[in-house]
Amino acid sequence: MNKTKLITGIVLFAMTLVITVSSCFYGNEINNDVKLTEDKVKALQSVNADIITKSVNQVSKLSTNVLNTNTAATNNLLADTSEEPIVIESNDSIKITKKKSKSSKSKKKKKKKSKKTAKNKRKKKKSKYIKVGTFKVTGYCSCARCCGKSTGITASGTVATAGRTIAADTSQFSFGSKVVINGHTYTVEDRGGAIRGNRIDIFFSSHSKALDWGVRYCDVYVKR
Repeated sequence: MNKTKLITGIVLFAMTLVITVSSCFYGNEINNDVKLTEDKVKALQSVNADIITKSVNQVSKLSTNVLNTNTAATNNLLADTSEEPIVIESNDSIKITKKKSKSSKSKKKKKKKSKKTAKNKRKKKKSKYIKVGTFKVTGYCSCARCCGKSTGITASGTVATAGRTIAADTSQFSFGSKVVINGHTYTVEDRGGAIRGNRIDIFFSSHSKALDWGVRYCDVYVKR
């Protein structure tokens, strides 16, 4: 609105100035040369009218350009803020305040809850096991070279089974204890003369598989 008022004032001032100059010029011409013909006067008036028309047209074009730029700027501003609700305060200057939508708040709450639940799950998973220490872990089978007998019966009276049976020091682990080695859960069902302290023997279905295992040092965990 301020720009429109300014442009209108400029137009009126230009028209007044042109009319004043033309009237002065016309009066001087009459005083200096009384013999000026009516044709020359009409030509002079037409020229002045053309000048006034051109100036008015230029000012009107300028005003339309300014209005077009203002409308384009407001449209862009509305397009940028259309995604979120806005509040327009009726002051001298327009203030646009963005409001956070309820959906974004709910999403943030859900993310926080999911993070908390994930942390709690991790804590629970970790709390299921207790690290006993690092043990020397070897392999054995039910042959006479490994056990001195080939019956396959453990010291606890169970049948040795690959993937389940291990021999351990019963002063540390009682029969039936669940022991986790490399993420796999075994059951203490056997013992041996050489299995003392931080030493565990894993049962395998064949002597070759026991040899393939060899000697390894692993972290040993027990379930609570």
